[in-house]
Amino acid sequence: MKTKNEKQNERIDQLGSLVLAYLWTVDRLIHRMWDAGVTSDPRDIHDQTREHMRAR
Repeated sequence: MKTKNEKQNERIDQLGSLVLAYLWTVDRLIHRMWDAGVTSDPRDIHDQTREHMRAR
């Protein structure tokens, strides 16, 4: 059981790191878009993402 929990925790840590990497990438891309005067279509943003952005 302990080994299983350790593996699950490792997997959660890996997924957390992956999510942060995606967030970093998306943030950079959004800023490049803004700098170029490109705006997103509201349909391009997932509801969960929009909710997260409002909470920041």
